[in-house]
Amino acid sequence: MNLQQALLEIGNVQDTELPIAGLEFVKANWSEFYPELERLIDQFIADDTSLTDDQQVILYFGTLLLAELKYSPALEKCLQLFARSDTFLTPIEAVFGDALTELTPTLFYNVVDGNTQALCNYIVDGHQAMYCKASAIEAVFAQYEAGIIDEFVLSAHVTRWITVFSALPSSTNSFLISALADSCIEYQLDNFKPQFVALGDKNVFDEDRFKYDEVKAWHRAGTPKLIESGMIQIDFNVVDTLSAWADDDSDSEGEGEELDNMSNEDFEGFDSLMGQGGLLANILYDENTILENSVPVSSLPTAGRNDPCPCGSGKKYKKCCLR
Repeated sequence: MNLQQALLEIGNVQDTELPIAGLEFVKANWSEFYPELERLIDQFIADDTSLTDDQQVILYFGTLLLAELKYSPALEKCLQLFARSDTFLTPIEAVFGDALTELTPTLFYNVVDGNTQALCNYIVDGHQAMYCKASAIEAVFAQYEAGIIDEFVLSAHVTRWITVFSALPSSTNSFLISALADSCIEYQLDNFKPQFVALGDKNVFDEDRFKYDEVKAWHRAGTPKLIESGMIQIDFNVVDTLSAWADDDSDSEGEGEELDNMSNEDFEGFDSLMGQGGLLANILYDENTILENSVPVSSLPTAGRNDPCPCGSGKKYKKCCLR
């Protein structure tokens, strides 16, 4: 296999397949592949609608490999790549999908190589990224968890972020204030509680991201931190992670198939429990009560994890009512 063959395999991958041979080749020949990846990043930065479908796939996998290889020379390009609006149906979301929210904290943490200031500058910059700024915030908190920075340094950055986010009210800044409050509680930066409570009194919180009542309660002792829980993966592997995602999707589909494949005997057994005199008959509502209070399934809102939330917030379902 040569580079062009590897790129062809990666670019032509279908659905949940993984171009394992192509990925292994470009990892082994990184000095040959990275200039191609950098060219795609530059092209996307210049015009985020200009890439072909194949190029978008190569950009996707190549960027994730930056996290696996902890390739810090790509930090500046990486931050430029994600310095744009990243909400639903934006070009960057079209390329990265779930990875935009699930894996960018790991990407930032692994590529930044301890350069906290670069992340902090990205966070307060005037670009319109929302999810990726929140990911960068998580990466800085993970640096604190790992002992790369101490509480004094982290607190200085948090103070700066609060000042910037609260200076100009917007939906993006409300989301970021809420995300920041969430992290401060998780990492027990209790000295910031009065500031966040005061901000909540001004109705600047994004209640879908993190509720003000949780800020006032300010308690989450014993919660696993970002690295401890695996939300940020120091030893990140592209194939392992995406394979696990595919397995999760298969398991979800299997649950639905189990219901579809229930036999008549299964349903008859259920009816015998629920019917008059059945073991469960006196525990659950009677049939008339259920019918009177039911809602037709067709009238219920449905959404995929990456679809707009049915509540109308404008956010992805997984970042809103699914939480």
